Amino acid sequence: MVNPISLFNASCTDCGLKKLCFPLGLDKGDILRLDALVKRKPALQKGEALFHVGQPFQAVYAVRAGGFKVSTVPASGEDKIIGFYLPGDILGVDALSTGTHVSTAVAIDTTTVCEIPFSALERLSLQIPSLNHQLLALMSKELTDERMHAELLSRKGAEERLALFILWLSERQSRRGFNALDFRLGLLHRDVALYLGLTPETVSRVLARFAEDDILSWRNKQLNISNLHKLHALAGVNESVQQCLRA
Repeated sequence: MVNPISLFNASCTDCGLKKLCFPLGLDKGDILRLDALVKRKPALQKGEALFHVGQPFQAVYAVRAGGFKVSTVPASGEDKIIGFYLPGDILGVDALSTGTHVSTAVAIDTTTVCEIPFSALERLSLQIPSLNHQLLALMSKELTDERMHAELLSRKGAEERLALFILWLSERQSRRGFNALDFRLGLLHRDVALYLGLTPETVSRVLARFAEDDILSWRNKQLNISNLHKLHALAGVNESVQQCLRA
């Protein structure tokens, strides 16, 4: 398991996630300039918030270890989970257009982040074309993730929704260079249910069925996929969805 403390001490040059984060495509000198902007925050514990709805937008955050669930509070008053952010992901960008955060980010595990003041990052991106490209790609990824969420909610069956969701998480692990078939996942069934528009009981029942059919198991925060072919079949992946999975 990744040690959050070792990640906390690593510079951008030494960070194992630099191929996923802003340093991607930068030369060593530019990475050092970027690293000078980074504030490495102390680890957040499970349940602690990184930012809240209505908080002024000042920085973006790169997840180094752990993860976040991001939620809004609609008129109904019940939290609505709109995304999960894992190591290598950047969050906070959704506040760029409004100047205030439109969601709340809560740690799902012991989590470390790099805080990057956005005004300084924006100035630096004007001097480094490849960094400016990274910012544009990041905004594009936010749109792709929203599209994927809409695709998940459009699926009628609970099995199909959950299979596609797990497949998406697996693909994200693969892109990070991690084991895509056996990985830690500190999400509660309730959180997954809120994200997929299901009940926690339904999520638990479908996961039990997947385990009985020897497709996957999800125990003690460890998810193991034993039959990727069946998972693909259950998810009903078409070319459009495949593009989202690869993004």
